[in-house]
Amino acid sequence: MPVNSAMVAAIVNTGQGYTQLNTFSAFLNMSNMSNPLYQKIHNDLIKHTKYTAIETMEMAGREEARLAMEENNVNKNGIPLITVVADSTWSKRSYKSNYNALSGVATIIGYRTKKILFMGIRNKFCAVCQKAESNEKEVSVHKCFKNWERTSTSMEADIIVEGFRQSMSMHNVIFNKLISDGDSSVMKKLSLAKPYGPDIFIKKIECVNHILRNYCNRIADISSRRKGVPPG
Repeated sequence: MPVNSAMVAAIVNTGQGYTQLNTFSAFLNMSNMSNPLYQKIHNDLIKHTKYTAIETMEMAGREEARLAMEENNVNKNGIPLITVVADSTWSKRSYKSNYNALSGVATIIGYRTKKILFMGIRNKFCAVCQKAESNEKEVSVHKCFKNWERTSTSMEADIIVEGFRQSMSMHNVIFNKLISDGDSSVMKKLSLAKPYGPDIFIKKIECVNHILRNYCNRIADISSRRKGVPPG
């Protein structure tokens, strides 16, 4: 990898940007690249990362399909039936009360291979759009990553439903079993979307780790409550 590309990749993967790279270079008494060059490499890096991610997910899908066919887990049309694990995360913690994260990501992982089959991102914020709005100016031409207007809590279900809808076109498989947490909104959205038609039922399997965590949280919540004072 060329040194400029390596610098941009490193700064992006540590959650920083051009300003931080400029400061870092100054401390090393090293000349930094210009901002236009940084942006060009940054955009090229995004494209390369996206293509690599899609290629890797397609390879994982073929592996999952092969394993399912070896175990004869196919429907009447010979399409492999896959068990998947799905979960999501936000850009910041909610602490069970503050559900206002500006971005979220969810992934669908093959149960047998433990490899990612689908990933989706939802963003409610764009710095360029926000700056233009604050200054009451027209938004300049730019690549906008804002793709979500609804609540942060609905990001997970929307991404997972999208992943189920694309399983046939992307992998030629059916996700017929879903291992996930106790969030009922995901299954509700899947039952309404019917990604494989009305005749294919998607079975939900509760994740043992989430069940145990929720059980422990409930015990901790009960133990922390103060006993009420009996009436005088």
